[in-house]
Amino acid sequence: MPPLTADSNKEGFWGEATATIDWCEENYAVSSFLAEFWNTISNWLFLLPTLFGAWLSWKTKLERRYTLTFISLFVVGIGSLCFHATLLYEMQLLDELPMIYCTCIMIFCICQCSYHPRQHNTTLLLVLIFCCSMITLVYLTITNPLVFQWAYGILVAALVVVALISCRKHRGSWKLLTISLVSYATGFIFWNIDNNFCSSVRLQRNQFPVPMRPFLQLHAVWHTLAAIGSYYHILFSIDLRLRCLGRSPALKLYRDWLPFVYSKDALSNGVLPTVAQKAAIFLLLFGLILKLLK
Repeated sequence: MPPLTADSNKEGFWGEATATIDWCEENYAVSSFLAEFWNTISNWLFLLPTLFGAWLSWKTKLERRYTLTFISLFVVGIGSLCFHATLLYEMQLLDELPMIYCTCIMIFCICQCSYHPRQHNTTLLLVLIFCCSMITLVYLTITNPLVFQWAYGILVAALVVVALISCRKHRGSWKLLTISLVSYATGFIFWNIDNNFCSSVRLQRNQFPVPMRPFLQLHAVWHTLAAIGSYYHILFSIDLRLRCLGRSPALKLYRDWLPFVYSKDALSNGVLPTVAQKAAIFLLLFGLILKLLK
């Protein structure tokens, strides 16, 4: 855990920190309302893309477990935002426990990829529910962050193994899986540097000009890369499922900014906005701007 300093003990709007772990960003250094400003706002990538992902998975009629996966990742972002904003123990649980649940949902989606529609691996589902329940019970009893970190680490390792096996077995998208793994692994390296060398990180960060210092908030960098890696893992999982169903997946940009995996039939049904629709949206916005300027 990063060392606690006078700065990190400073109280703000949320009072004394009650969480069992404090990170390397100086507390209430930017705002008296956010304990860790940069660690808080860096969660936006867990929120906005996942909301659109949940909506697109519902609109393209993907199986509901993929909508649930996006929603669970959104909940992780909300929990992380609340935790870093307050450094309260209750918010810490809201951050960490959903990470366990979200990872288990991801494992289920990968293992379920080759099953027929409406056919489920009930045994795996019960095992994962049992794991979630036991980890929650143990962690609430033994309030040591290492309990969560080891449990989460084992689950992520299991997810990586089943993803690699399934990708090879079902000829999944190595491109999507590689983006996911490299992004997440790079973020994990930054997490470890921030966690284990906090004093050196703070010293080096404070030697940079003020506008450059946010880029050396390594836990915020971890949030960014972990969010990208997690989002691309869900895309990989969707792509793998569509391949197993023989539905010809294609990676496209939704409204020219958000990558998403569509099936061939979804594209033929006009899920993506057409040129005419984009032109209509542009003209509407342009007209509104002109009206406001008058």
